[in-house]
Amino acid sequence: MDVITHFDEIFLKGKNQLMFIRCLADNLDELFPKAAIQRVEGGFVILNLEDDDLERLSKIPGIAKLAPCQVIGNSMDEIKKCLSGMEFDKSVREFRITASRSYKKYPINSDNINRELGGLLIDKYGWKVNLTRPELNIYIDISKDKAVVYINPQEGASGLPIGSAGKVMCLVSGGIDSPVAAYQMMRRGAEVVFVHFQNQTQVTDEVSLKIIDLTKTLAQYQSSIKLFIAPFAECQRQVVMKIPADYRMIITRRLMFRIAEKLSKKENCQALITGDSLGQVASQTLENLTAIYDSVDMLKLAPLIGMNKSEIMKLARKLGTLDISNRPYEDCCSLFVAKHPQTKSKLQDVLELEKQLDLSTLDNLEIISYNISMIKQD
Repeated sequence: MDVITHFDEIFLKGKNQLMFIRCLADNLDELFPKAAIQRVEGGFVILNLEDDDLERLSKIPGIAKLAPCQVIGNSMDEIKKCLSGMEFDKSVREFRITASRSYKKYPINSDNINRELGGLLIDKYGWKVNLTRPELNIYIDISKDKAVVYINPQEGASGLPIGSAGKVMCLVSGGIDSPVAAYQMMRRGAEVVFVHFQNQTQVTDEVSLKIIDLTKTLAQYQSSIKLFIAPFAECQRQVVMKIPADYRMIITRRLMFRIAEKLSKKENCQALITGDSLGQVASQTLENLTAIYDSVDMLKLAPLIGMNKSEIMKLARKLGTLDISNRPYEDCCSLFVAKHPQTKSKLQDVLELEKQLDLSTLDNLEIISYNISMIKQD
């Protein structure tokens, strides 16, 4: 199968467009190694994809629209032959043809191409032309040496190609939100590294597999992912023994941020990413987020901050992470949920409580790293 793709925000990059185009091409080369990529006006034609690659391609950041296509010669005879041989849905009654010419020396202008080809289909099928809301949109993109014909393009992931906007570290839990937050940053062009804080009172093969499966799913869109697993037993022990129940979640997350910041500096990451959504749970009030984010100086980003749960779940379902996230698993944060958690913490109170902890333990963690790559799902 051949597919045409059109760029999204790359068009806004002026003289820097070439860098973004190369970045997207490199991403596609890595993700679809058996395919061939050809540059066309406004995008790429990707040749030799498998049928099940289309859905995956629709989630690759940097692509605005895509559709299966036919690449043919650019003569009117070949274009007419192609249209005459295409199979269309029998329910179609109204259509539109949109021809565009990147090769301006083509002997027929776009309007006349539309009329001539439209007349062919009207005579063959008896369809009516509808220029505003047609059931069938037919596109013909004509260049100097070929034409690309396609119908009803679908929406892509849009955004910027991964790797064009720096590198970030995402604190990933076993829940629904953080994998979605990571993908949202990928859509903004960031390469994402992951760190997971392992609840060592609940360590099982299923727990490790769940986190690896989440990152594997996201590796469908970012060709390779580095995942860090940080053991959290000593931190858990100290927090349970020394911190009041209503403040444990806040203090725990502050410790996680400190560990993530140390890893980020080693990995040359420029920001920390969380799945926080304002007011969704007790630790995500403005007061508590202020206290948590104060723990490190590094830039913190929360791409889901204004989204509600149903919106996040909808995107998780589309990405393929929702069912994995719903597998039973108690992460470090769920362990510290109090019956009556603090919702309006004061930073000074948090700092006083934190003085009871031995923070030197954060420097001695034996963190495990994995390189996750999933060029093609089985």
